[in-house]
Amino acid sequence: MSIFTTRKDIIPFLPALLWVGMVNAQPDLSRWSTMVSAFEEAAWVEDLEQLEPGCILEPRQPELVTDGLRGFSPWAEILTSELGSLPLPEHHADRALERLLENGMRRFQLVEASADRLRPAMEVALEEAGLPLEWAVLPMVLTGWDGGYYGPGRRAGPWAMDLPTGLSLGLAIRRGWDERHVPESMARAVCQHIMQVQTQFPDSPMRQVLAFVRGHYAGSTFNAEAVDSDLLGWLHLLRVMIQVDRNFRRDRLHALWALRERQWAPFACNTKGALYFSHHRKTEWNLRALRKENPWFTTDSIGTTPLRPSIRVHSTWLDDESGQAWCQAKRPETRQQAWSYTVRPGDVLGTIARRFGVRIEALRRWNGLDGDLIRAGQTLDIRGGIQPLPVPVQRGVMTPSNAGDSDWTWHTVQPGESYWSIAKSHPGVSLADLLDINDVQPDKLQPDMRIRIPIH
Repeated sequence: MSIFTTRKDIIPFLPALLWVGMVNAQPDLSRWSTMVSAFEEAAWVEDLEQLEPGCILEPRQPELVTDGLRGFSPWAEILTSELGSLPLPEHHADRALERLLENGMRRFQLVEASADRLRPAMEVALEEAGLPLEWAVLPMVLTGWDGGYYGPGRRAGPWAMDLPTGLSLGLAIRRGWDERHVPESMARAVCQHIMQVQTQFPDSPMRQVLAFVRGHYAGSTFNAEAVDSDLLGWLHLLRVMIQVDRNFRRDRLHALWALRERQWAPFACNTKGALYFSHHRKTEWNLRALRKENPWFTTDSIGTTPLRPSIRVHSTWLDDESGQAWCQAKRPETRQQAWSYTVRPGDVLGTIARRFGVRIEALRRWNGLDGDLIRAGQTLDIRGGIQPLPVPVQRGVMTPSNAGDSDWTWHTVQPGESYWSIAKSHPGVSLADLLDINDVQPDKLQPDMRIRIPIH
């Protein structure tokens, strides 16, 4: 595995894709870090690690390699030229690169491994359609290439496609079934959508991407000065990802995913009774893994279709006794387990919903939420779902200032103050420290705004 790590080598070549109004639909850098770190507890990571110990979780050191670097397509070259300047490019790129490379490159390895499951087939579809392969990097920073993703704005699938767009592209989306999670259906829909936005904005790859994600209006009204600081940090994550990804060797992961596919087999019951995911209580099957392997079935009841006439089950589960227990289980009891969860910094409703195996709409209903806004320290009621996984420890994610091990404190900006003057008034704090710990651009600093001050 090799990536560029020298900042002066990365910054001039990193492309950026700018979204307008995406805060409710896409994670910022901190939330993306939380989402990808949660992959660490996923069943597929355990499976790949059993096939080759250390293939994902073994700490690695990045290397600078100059030979064999894959070139950008002409489309990406134009995109690079078009998006060559963003506010504070080196500062934000450094922050994004740090999130990717910290803890032995853990997040970079997780997202690359996740992408390698579905991405090769998507690249084939893009190539057959005559479309740039760099489009396949987009899901890496939208969802981490999570085929079972469901997030704010009723977005679903690895491309975080919204419901109206999915329906307009002919995807079947109804209660219990969602083709935004079906790889072959999404490959067709994504290529169709890319062709549409290319027609709308033939001379601007940047506006094509904006229209792909947020619709024609976002592409036609783009204004670089209107991008907020949280989104800006995430955009630079995308810039860094596109650059380092092209210098990542993935042959080994391709082989490991192929081996893992042999461990999961289609399984259908020869019974007329209804099937439910919660039938797992009659077996030793891992419900969380079972749901993640069959994300197109979106309710507890499993309504098989001609496209998916069976469910994917781990081959080690399919002995005669457990298979029979699954098929003959009675309708599950309606009594629900209740949970309580305290929101952590960087959490988003979609991340919490996936952790408990529930829908975002249900989280809103149970907690009287009008939208997706939640805050650190807030307690959420959760009904039903599954035993939550331990929350991964986040390195590099800020903790609230009243925590005992906090490494920063708050400062309320006064009229006339700037980052420079605030740094001068705090001994041991430099201007670079303030820029590194805050996402607010210097020209956006306003009186009464709260910023972080690092504690040395």
